[in-house]
Amino acid sequence: MTGPELTQRMVELGLSVEQLSAVLGKHPDEVRGWTTIGGPLPSGLARELAWVLALHERDQLMERSGLPLCTWMEAHAAQTEGDAAALERRMAQADAHVASCEVCQRREAYAAKLPPLPPMPLPLHVGLLVRIAEAVKRLPGWARPAATGALILGAMTLARTLFMIVLRPSAITPQLLLTVVGAIALGAYGGLVGGVAYTLARGPTRRLGRAGDYLTGLACAYAYLAAFGLPAAIFTHDEMFRSSFGWISMLVVGTLFGLLVGHQWFRSGGAVSGGA
Repeated sequence: MTGPELTQRMVELGLSVEQLSAVLGKHPDEVRGWTTIGGPLPSGLARELAWVLALHERDQLMERSGLPLCTWMEAHAAQTEGDAAALERRMAQADAHVASCEVCQRREAYAAKLPPLPPMPLPLHVGLLVRIAEAVKRLPGWARPAATGALILGAMTLARTLFMIVLRPSAITPQLLLTVVGAIALGAYGGLVGGVAYTLARGPTRRLGRAGDYLTGLACAYAYLAAFGLPAAIFTHDEMFRSSFGWISMLVVGTLFGLLVGHQWFRSGGAVSGGA
């Protein structure tokens, strides 16, 4: 988007510089300066402007549709205070209201026929997370838990290793960076194994109710430990993985961890997204 194109869009939508600046929270002089730029605007600014202008256009189309407003939804949307939990509750209340409100359903049906909105402007790291989440959702149901587990544990391992590097920046060497990459890969591998175990176990155990939640946690924990313990027992000389005491210790740890995971993650029907 160039400055002249921004000016043209504002004219088409009947937006003044003052109105657009108020929406964006910018000074009118700054917005006026954008309209004088003959070449492309900065990419981040262009995305934000495209989003704001598209929302304004959609609001205009909804007003011209003649559809009535839902007074409940208008009052509900005006409630902006509260923490993340309160926001989640309000969203759930709105979803429940729409399911039983004829006015909201008519407005949603009309909005679905309008031109699609451009991508929402997001910070780089948030946009990356959104793209990853969308990619995981496109996977087959059986593959989503494995991908989710690999991403979560890979990210956790990355966070820990980056924290260690920040504490000791002078210790950064090529060998350390290779070790970091290897640690991230191992974390992702463990999460992948846990996700596969979840996919295989959750279907049968879901029918067992609360006991099935704990059995699912145990299956994931045992698979995770076996994924590292068996290769270590075969390819290394570590006595921890070659003695009965070591394996009994791992079994105890795995049982405690699995019960905790089953209690915390799966008690509401499964925290890991999957098609089981």
